[in-house]
Amino acid sequence: MKVGPYEGDTAQRKFAYSRVDVIKLDTKCLFAGKLERIREWEEKPHSHPFCEILFVLSGEGEVTVGGRSYPIGKDDLIIYNPNVVHKERTSASSGLELAFFGITNFKIENLPADFLIGEHASPVLHTKKDEEKFAFYFRSLVEEVSADQPYSELMAKYWARLILIGILRLANVSEAKFVTNAIFTRIHQYLTKHFAEISCMEDICTALNINKYYLSHIFKKYMGTPPMQYVTLRRIAYAKQLLQETDLPASAVGEVCGYRDRVLFFKAFRKAEGMTPGEFRRRARERLPASARETV
Repeated sequence: MKVGPYEGDTAQRKFAYSRVDVIKLDTKCLFAGKLERIREWEEKPHSHPFCEILFVLSGEGEVTVGGRSYPIGKDDLIIYNPNVVHKERTSASSGLELAFFGITNFKIENLPADFLIGEHASPVLHTKKDEEKFAFYFRSLVEEVSADQPYSELMAKYWARLILIGILRLANVSEAKFVTNAIFTRIHQYLTKHFAEISCMEDICTALNINKYYLSHIFKKYMGTPPMQYVTLRRIAYAKQLLQETDLPASAVGEVCGYRDRVLFFKAFRKAEGMTPGEFRRRARERLPASARETV
């Protein structure tokens, strides 16, 4: 096992598991590591003969698998099946920080060897309330591979297994969330791209020409979150990024994120984070090394 160079991505997936025992876990972790890419970076299409699993530690962008694009953001899992052509790119406003590993020697019922998802499924899995658990698993795996300590290979093998089992558990919670749905994909992509411009449900319905009640039903079914709540989550996530990475006044940050009213922004931010934007910025910068704080 080695800390290999980032070898790429590829995937498609459809979760249809009923019991954890459908998977044979005689796994081998080939490599693991972390990757950072600047904004407006794009990778060349490629494939590899093993399954690769990635976790978005920060930033946002897009993956293209089988000619179809999927937005990705912080706390998303990305799964690439063996020998499937894929590529990644970052957004115009944000880079990407990814943890990743390659793995072989597992088998899921009704899927080819080393396939974690079905042929026509989305390669992106939203971890939701399990994001901290997956972040811990991936960081532990990468640290173990990098540490060169006794039993590091064995420890890495088990961290990789925990991630696989965690993915199965997510799938078992609600299989419907992982079924590819063209209308849901349209809605999700629009909300992810235009969250700062959306003021109400009617804006989304008009842009996509979809009935309000159907739009709300289909999005919540697959995402587990109402559309406008997802808009708020994206706004707050972007606000946190701007507060950490820029010197924009908090009111200007709110406006960039879609809040025309300063009071509404402060209220929404405090509700989501338990503190004001100014407090969040101070705490975030206090955690930075002294050399890094001087450049912010």
